[in-house]
Amino acid sequence: MDVERQQMIIEECVNRVLEPEEDLELVEVALSGRGRTAILRVYIYKPSGVTIEDCVRVNRKLSRELEYKPELESNFSIEVSSPGLDRRLLTRRDYERAVGEILSLMVVGGEGKVRTVRGRLTEVEKETLLLDPPPTKRSGKRKRNPAGDPIRVPLKAIREGKIEIIL
Repeated sequence: MDVERQQMIIEECVNRVLEPEEDLELVEVALSGRGRTAILRVYIYKPSGVTIEDCVRVNRKLSRELEYKPELESNFSIEVSSPGLDRRLLTRRDYERAVGEILSLMVVGGEGKVRTVRGRLTEVEKETLLLDPPPTKRSGKRKRNPAGDPIRVPLKAIREGKIEIIL
């Protein structure tokens, strides 16, 4: 069986396991290795934060669900966790979860030039992110961007996006 088909079956199983779970949603499924060394990593999200109990419960249910899938070619270790604060934002849904956070985006411009765009994510539109511009430095003091206009970033122009972790 090809890897894409195997991944699809696993994602269907994960979604079935998460369906009755309140507030839990699938972020990403990653399968690495083959045979006895295969590892299935499942990343889940919950607005109030993923707990160890959530991970254990999903792991047990998923283990039982996958046990009855003979079409899957290998046994694998299952790891369930939250995606972590420093994880790359990959999908539109990742950005929707990050509304209100300060983002750092690597954006590809018209001539193929890559630039960094920073700002607080205020809205995710159909094909665009809206960011409040960060304060700018003038005369040694931090001042708000005088125009105050939101920065519009097309989703398809983003090469990499991350939430900035400010300690």
